[in-house]
Amino acid sequence: MANFHTHLTWAAAGSGLLSVLCLQVGLVSQQDALMLALVGTIGGILPDVDLQHAYPSRIMFSMLGIFVAFLMVFSVKNEMSISELWLVGIGAFLSIRFVFWQVFHKYTTHRGSIHSILAALFATFSTTAVSYHLLGKNDFTAWLLGLFLFLGFILHLILDEIYSVDFMNYRIKRSFGSALKLFDGKKPAKSLFMLGMTFLVWFATPSEQRFWDTFTSPQTYQIINGRLLP
Repeated sequence: MANFHTHLTWAAAGSGLLSVLCLQVGLVSQQDALMLALVGTIGGILPDVDLQHAYPSRIMFSMLGIFVAFLMVFSVKNEMSISELWLVGIGAFLSIRFVFWQVFHKYTTHRGSIHSILAALFATFSTTAVSYHLLGKNDFTAWLLGLFLFLGFILHLILDEIYSVDFMNYRIKRSFGSALKLFDGKKPAKSLFMLGMTFLVWFATPSEQRFWDTFTSPQTYQIINGRLLP
């Protein structure tokens, strides 16, 4: 499998280039372009979130804890004192970063259900729904954020498969085929649960009509072609 540095570098480079393209053709604002690059980079390390003692897991749960903490603080009533708000935020962060982190790793195994295309779809729909309902993004931008996370996620799986092949000694490692898979066939119950959760989250996503209209329109690619070269 590829190491953390490789996943992070490729995901950051790929999402950065694509976010610049989206910005230059007028699909997103500067602020949203930065968010696209960040989300794509996160997607590039997300499949390794089930590695309990690895950087991706600690980074992802720390970021999730910070996000939930701010969400909790800004959603409670203003009558609370500053110290009470601090306690709410710190409590939310610690609960996600350590308690939920431990529970999560108790029921997951590396290259299991999380390391699959099904998990990529679940993460994509979740990102889209959160962007639309909680972050206030419009339907097109929300789906674009979901797409960037999906691309980063899939890039991670592809890199792991590539690194499973030893091109110098012309041999295939035992890990080949365990990264890029539709679902985890060894744990059908977990895969079925994730399939159900994916459908539930999909119902919470906004309309994708404007997203598909944009990316199936010849005019979009005419603009890209016109801005691609000097």
